[in-house]
Amino acid sequence: MSNERPALYPLRFREILRNYEFGGRWIAESFEKQGLPEDHRLAETWEVVDRQGESSQVINGPLAGSTLHDLIEAYGPALLGTDVVAKGGLRFPLLIKFLDASNPLGEQIHPTNEQAAGFRRGDDPGKTEAWYMLRTRPGATIHCGCEPGLDRDALVDALQRKASRDCMVEYEVRPGDSFLLYANTMHYSRGGVIFYEIMQNSDITVGLNWLKGEGPRGGGMAPEEMADYVHLETPFDCRTRHVTVAQGDNSQTYTFACRYFALERWDLSAPLPVELTGERFYVYSVIEGHATLHAGEHSEELVSGNSFLIPANMEPARIVPEGQASLLRAYVPDLASDVIEPLRARGVSDDDIAGLGGTTRLNHLVPLLS
Repeated sequence: MSNERPALYPLRFREILRNYEFGGRWIAESFEKQGLPEDHRLAETWEVVDRQGESSQVINGPLAGSTLHDLIEAYGPALLGTDVVAKGGLRFPLLIKFLDASNPLGEQIHPTNEQAAGFRRGDDPGKTEAWYMLRTRPGATIHCGCEPGLDRDALVDALQRKASRDCMVEYEVRPGDSFLLYANTMHYSRGGVIFYEIMQNSDITVGLNWLKGEGPRGGGMAPEEMADYVHLETPFDCRTRHVTVAQGDNSQTYTFACRYFALERWDLSAPLPVELTGERFYVYSVIEGHATLHAGEHSEELVSGNSFLIPANMEPARIVPEGQASLLRAYVPDLASDVIEPLRARGVSDDDIAGLGGTTRLNHLVPLLS
């Protein structure tokens, strides 16, 4: 990049595609994403990411051709935000995907930040992730958390029999349902869903059927060792309870929140100003309808399936729906100032705010509400 840097503006990226065996053609059929291949399955579209060997490439404006990694190096806190950099430095903190689990997505867990060091995956932290259901087929279910009364002995026995899904709570799902899967939470999808997935920027997975010698590259664990990575708690409800507040003619729905990320759904029938403080970036994804994004002299036509990053420092922007449109907004929050205080100011009870973190002692909101 030249020394004369363009001013930051809303950034769109070319999706990074994955064709894992659990995928199908449903993402291409359900959304208006451009340039997707027509001749093979498509399990995941990585919307925004910066990892070693994988960095989203800008496709719009004067920065087109640059990678997200290039821009973080060049702009630093101006792109990520002062609060984001204070928490995690210049490493991009999130990985955001659309995921087509037309077919079963295997039983798995992810380590905590502390456990991740033992996997020797460079600077990958642990992985807390969350799912927001975009499309579901009749009778589709996911499994996560722990069945009531589950203890370690029963878990080890199930792991030995490769029957861990029997230890999880089964949920029949519909579009709009969301699940917060803290590190060490067992989870599995039986298929028939597309979901939006947001996670810590990590790629460490423990397959619950990978017994010792059976995992990738001959890895895997003994059942007793694998059980050490499972959070045991009952009741343990991974499904989050949403909170919706009116914002003029639009509605803002908080879907889930933890210290690593928060996700809101915005249903628009009027223009939405994008308010920036310089503290954090935002990633918006259009999930229904069409809209136009305006920022100074820059404008961008958006259709369902498009995602874009709003840098922490840029010109004021607004999103104008074409009739009605729905978007998801992801960010790295300050839970007190971005979630708790605004909702308390609107009269939302602490119990309802806590529901954004699921029913578990892992909930990051509860200690801040006491």
